[in-house]
Amino acid sequence: MMQAKHLPLLLLAFGLVVHQTEACPQDTPAPKASEDKSPSAPFIRLVEEGSFVHLQVAARSFQKHDKEGQPSGPRITLCAAMHVGEAAFYSGMQKQLDACDVVLFEGVGGMPIALDAEGVNRSSEKAAIAVTRRRMRASAIAIAQFHLRHHHYPADLGQLSRLLPSKGHGHPALIDFWGTGLIYQHHPAAEKGAKATFSLLSLGADKKTAGEGVARDLAFSDQPPIEIEEIQNRRGIQQDMAQALGLVFQLDAMSHLGSSWRNSDATAVELMGWLNGEVGDQSALLSALDGSSFVADLAGNILRLFSLSKTAQSMLRLVTIEVLARAEQVLQSKAAGLGDLMEILLDQRNKIVLADLEELLAQKEPPLRIGIVYGAAHQSEFQAALAARGFLCTETIWRTAARVDLDDLGLPRAQVDWTRRALARSIDSMLK
Repeated sequence: MMQAKHLPLLLLAFGLVVHQTEACPQDTPAPKASEDKSPSAPFIRLVEEGSFVHLQVAARSFQKHDKEGQPSGPRITLCAAMHVGEAAFYSGMQKQLDACDVVLFEGVGGMPIALDAEGVNRSSEKAAIAVTRRRMRASAIAIAQFHLRHHHYPADLGQLSRLLPSKGHGHPALIDFWGTGLIYQHHPAAEKGAKATFSLLSLGADKKTAGEGVARDLAFSDQPPIEIEEIQNRRGIQQDMAQALGLVFQLDAMSHLGSSWRNSDATAVELMGWLNGEVGDQSALLSALDGSSFVADLAGNILRLFSLSKTAQSMLRLVTIEVLARAEQVLQSKAAGLGDLMEILLDQRNKIVLADLEELLAQKEPPLRIGIVYGAAHQSEFQAALAARGFLCTETIWRTAARVDLDDLGLPRAQVDWTRRALARSIDSMLK
């Protein structure tokens, strides 16, 4: 059983392999380096250019070739994801993925874990309605938080990304059980002295107005009013890490709500079942990730201190770049006593993605452009599976996810170099 002393390392591992804002700047060209098209080519690399150290992440495309050696058939693009990075990194990845016919994305639970912790029976009408009501309440709480912060209601639900629970891509709280987006309206004050209000509505299983049973409309106004305790803002560790690094959080920088985007991951119930026996208290892990535990709150406060000092922030970013550049090696080696856990967080979830991909390719007319956006540690297995099916690498796009200028750290270069060497030795020792 995983002991409490392993929780910090566990959180790091989980944050690396588990996985949206307004307009971002265009993609910044990444420094060039030699290209590797082998089935074992990495998806993360560290590149130094002058005084800059770049953490680069790959988006690699594959196609089969015809008898003339020309690419033909479905083009599959594996986009390695990072939870924190530069806005331009996410902007470029979003543009590439939105051009795909289908995107399989990572997001444990298919809905925020906190909203589905009871493990509802999805086959029952009662459960379907319960799930929708919980999602509506999560959205309503986010709307109330937005109003508290900005003194007006959001123009649309797309403005809520920073406030919704960040357990998975796509913010399923905005979608009812049947996959239809909630209908949101904000209502200005009818007269002076009155308060503005908002409404949320699900059209039910038939996706039409009116109806009975699971087809009936569900309105948030039928639920109890939101309590002040519910709108107290809780930040996750990854959001605090983004602030500490001077970067942005993936769920604040990308949208996964497009009609072509499909969640391809384990449910929260499946994950909890797999973790049983490997993690003594699964709730401690989940609470730390969503910011609702004392440990996460303490860690968040410490991380936020880094954002107050440019030198501290830049050094933390450098250390993070060095660690993440080796993350594929560490996680794939199943080092640090995390072998069984990695089998759950990597292998079990990879099977779900590969099964979904197989189903797409087996269609009579398969999608011509398929994107898979998942943590970098997952992508090597996807890449090997494609190679086994006869797919060849046709293109690799390297994007800089984060960078740091060593000359701008405010520290002697000798001290910086010593820190980097010591960190490299520590990682090497984990791999032995």
